Amino acid sequence: MENLKLEEATKKAGEKYRSFLHEESENTVWRHGGPPNFDVVNQLFEEGRTKVGSYNALLKSTLPEQYQYYKAEQETFESSHDVFRSAFPRGFAWEVISVHSGPPVISYKFRHWGYFEGPFKGNAPTGEMVEFFGMGILKVDESLRAEDVEIYYDPADLISKLLKGSLISEHENGIADSSAANTGSCPFQKQA
Repeated sequence: MENLKLEEATKKAGEKYRSFLHEESENTVWRHGGPPNFDVVNQLFEEGRTKVGSYNALLKSTLPEQYQYYKAEQETFESSHDVFRSAFPRGFAWEVISVHSGPPVISYKFRHWGYFEGPFKGNAPTGEMVEFFGMGILKVDESLRAEDVEIYYDPADLISKLLKGSLISEHENGIADSSAANTGSCPFQKQA
């Protein structure tokens, strides 16, 4: 009965990100004798999510700033999603290609793909399919709920394809070759 009251109180408080699963409250043992204050948990989660964002977490770079085309620190959760929704108006699908091990530690290969049909950070769309592959490790508990996720891939596989199109100002002026106006340079290429 006590757990049922706790569950109802949690739902009434407008708990956004955490709820009791079916029959979970009967078997829950709280680390500190009772449930956390979900209002605080939700606030911390939301602050962290809005500061980082999923694309920002995956595209954060340790390169010197002058070589970073996508600067995750300058994007918000909303702006990062706007950038990719614009570049991929039909969506940017994610699919598991193969699974290499079973629970509790699941390793898998994935593909992320879509058609580059909208602008990306000043670059004109090419209409081409953009895809990249990666590996992931998912650790799950006895109920197959995710406990930890690790993602491995090369972000350059994505970004290089999004920079392939001409700069929008050149594209609008009918200039076919965007390399002359591109101010970026490879840090490993010898300069003439």
